Amino acid sequence: MSNSSVSGTFAKWTRLPVVYLPVTLHGTLIGYLWASPTGNAAGFERRLAVAGDNLTCLFTWERRLNEAAAAGLTPSAAIERWIGEPEDPDGGGIAADATPTAAASLEAIWNELNPDGPPLGPGPIIQDGMFPDGTPADRTQGWGPLVSAPAPPNYPTETTAAVQFLPIVKNNTMLGYLWASVTGDAADYLPLVAAGADGKLAAGLWRMRLGDAYAAGLSATDALRHARTYPHDSFAGVVDPRAELHTAPDLAAIRDLAEH
Repeated sequence: MSNSSVSGTFAKWTRLPVVYLPVTLHGTLIGYLWASPTGNAAGFERRLAVAGDNLTCLFTWERRLNEAAAAGLTPSAAIERWIGEPEDPDGGGIAADATPTAAASLEAIWNELNPDGPPLGPGPIIQDGMFPDGTPADRTQGWGPLVSAPAPPNYPTETTAAVQFLPIVKNNTMLGYLWASVTGDAADYLPLVAAGADGKLAAGLWRMRLGDAYAAGLSATDALRHARTYPHDSFAGVVDPRAELHTAPDLAAIRDLAEH
């Protein structure tokens, strides 16, 4: 498997070994910037005891990694480029004498940062192009045992509260709505009937991203806000950074919008 970012984006989950760099802010460790040396994954994990409420640092590193991936950097190069750079007032910095440390897994560095929990979620079923048992997701690369696996934890998809929502667009065409309850405990992607198959196809990636946010401990409303940071995807589209955040009195209201 190549470790270059041929897709223009890095995966946020991996089952492969990783390397990581400590990120500090005003002399305090706030998290680890990590990369898969052999895969195509990279991310930032917060130290919840000191940065659990600091979503700005998370968004800062997500943006930087997205830019590095779009520029064609490998995951390892994407994190090493920040060694010795001036400390960002929001995202912190990496010391000039820092060197990447190897870890057996993403879970290992999460547990080191957050020994008191919560545990790192399992992430999407397909990671590094494979199912948990090693079966390639691309069947042209081989076959393995076909197993049924439970869906990873995610936000509830029903709510009686008011909801906030953002439009998902691709090539100036609306695909659907990404929504979150104002209570912060429910969220989902809702395809537009008029978008047909394209709207339904986008659901997979947006629901996976919501699952990632859920596993990271974000409220549903923070996950919705974070959706603006994702780069354009050829199947799932994008949230226009300038898009207005709308509010509907209930979920039925945006379901009605999606049907007309």
